[in-house]
Amino acid sequence: MGALFGALTPRTAYRLSVTWGEPALAGCAECGAPFAAGTAGWWRFAARCASCGVRQGPSLWWTVPVGALAAGLTATSLAGQGWVLVAGVLLSVVGVLLAAIDLAVQRLPDPIVWRLAVAVAGLLALAAATGGSWAAYGRALGGGAALLAVFGLMALLTGGQIGLGDAKVAGVLGLLLGWYGWGPVLLGGLLALLLNGAVAVVLLVLRRISWRGSLPMGPSILAAALLTVVAIGPMLPPAA
Repeated sequence: MGALFGALTPRTAYRLSVTWGEPALAGCAECGAPFAAGTAGWWRFAARCASCGVRQGPSLWWTVPVGALAAGLTATSLAGQGWVLVAGVLLSVVGVLLAAIDLAVQRLPDPIVWRLAVAVAGLLALAAATGGSWAAYGRALGGGAALLAVFGLMALLTGGQIGLGDAKVAGVLGLLLGWYGWGPVLLGGLLALLLNGAVAVVLLVLRRISWRGSLPMGPSILAAALLTVVAIGPMLPPAA
């Protein structure tokens, strides 16, 4: 599943990689060739324009293996967790799309993030209603709100180094981590900051960014959540 969605990511990421307030691309930005109407214009196993050959979106060489790895690690770590497993795999496959867009234009589109939040909250509610714990569900909502608030505050204090889109994605991931406790929420938040800091140091050394430059934080937040799930996976009991 991860590889499949990774293969379908480039065209969708390309169309949504626009500046804030701009509509999704309706055709190739290079030659103007229009995309097909309906689903075919969004989900397609192609990373290049059929008319001019220009690459559209990220390379399949990273979206496919990253999608497979993210979904595989999530499924392995959350095996036996019922609907929580479904929520985790959904986060992993959509996370590849969000990371691709963020890397392209440093933006995490609200329509995707909010739909993802509703879907994850709904799946966790279903998990609570079918043998899980409503206390865990309440903690999940609290974890999501906590990461949203913390990263939102940092977004305001850093003057754009951390975006509000990053805060919203952190809030969505906090839902899943909060289901398993406040420890995973704290670990996920700290790992996101550490990973982003490490990437920033490397890019500074390579002179790819300046001290006042910014870099997309969405991939670091998503990777931190995945690493946290992998870390807590061996300690999880089977779902009721």
